[in-house]
Amino acid sequence: MKLVHLDRVAHQQLRVLEERAFSACKNVTMCAVALSEIPRLVIEYPIVFTKEGESGSLIPVALFGVDPERNLYWRDDRWNSVSVPLNVGRQPFFVGPANNPAEGAGAMSLVPYIDLENAGVQELDGQALFDASGNETPYMRHKLALLAELVDSEPKTRAFVAKLTALELIRPIQLELKAPDRPPRKFSGLHSPDEKKLRGLDGAVLAELNGLGYLHAMHAMLSSIGHLQILARRATAPPVAG
Repeated sequence: MKLVHLDRVAHQQLRVLEERAFSACKNVTMCAVALSEIPRLVIEYPIVFTKEGESGSLIPVALFGVDPERNLYWRDDRWNSVSVPLNVGRQPFFVGPANNPAEGAGAMSLVPYIDLENAGVQELDGQALFDASGNETPYMRHKLALLAELVDSEPKTRAFVAKLTALELIRPIQLELKAPDRPPRKFSGLHSPDEKKLRGLDGAVLAELNGLGYLHAMHAMLSSIGHLQILARRATAPPVAG
């Protein structure tokens, strides 16, 4: 990976082949998701909580497979789903800090970066980032909108997890995945909204969660867990090249 600050002059000739850009995630079996995208993603993905790196903080994630480095949504050299998570759809773009002298000495701001080593980035084919005048193309504006949604949603997603944690509405789960011609497998390290405690909440707390949009997200996550069994059955099929 080679991340550089996106520049409309230096990178005016760059283009992106969308599906090839998504290949950066072809061996990824989960990605963090934003609170705002949970309702649309649960139609196709299991959405659960897992612990993030060394911090141990819980984050919501979409699961793409049940085996290490086998992404069951990557088939035939493309991402196979109707809904694409923001952290996949933004590829090959990222957000990072940069100096902002206009705000004073030492001031920093978030700016878009591009991964020049992403397989979809080149100068011959695909979607242009800037037009002949150096203006952003509709494709580039779309990608910037995805990055903006990720940045905007980060504190909202953290607040969602913090609220559920404070109310003790997240519990660890251990799932037994069953697939034809294979022994059952235990799948641990995941967390889910606690359905039993959710049912026992008083009306005032339920109203608060509903007003924040958390209640819908929790129910959506609970319903999505059934997708894990679908992934377990898919995993019995031979891997597809690519």
